[in-house]
Amino acid sequence: MHFSIPETEVRSGENGSTYVAYNIHVNGVLHCRVRYSQLLGLHEQIKKEYGSNVVPAFPPKKIFTLTPAEVEQRREQLEKYMQAVLHRITDDLTRERAGTQSFT
Repeated sequence: MHFSIPETEVRSGENGSTYVAYNIHVNGVLHCRVRYSQLLGLHEQIKKEYGSNVVPAFPPKKIFTLTPAEVEQRREQLEKYMQAVLHRITDDLTRERAGTQSFT
């Protein structure tokens, strides 16, 4: 399985404000569009499950509106984060399966 965030979009919220949506692709197909805050919530859940020492660093929150260059930098950081988390979870599942298999 491969996660990527190849692009972002500026979208309008319910109250008319705008936000950046990160287009998450799984195996090359658009899976969903998410806000930074949703990914931050996912990060917090992963930290609870795996502990803060084993989860990769999450791109920091910014107080002010991001410039286009900052949006691109954050997109790249989020993509690397998602790939690192997937790699970590896949490694853990592989180790669990190897530990539960009986060799007869």
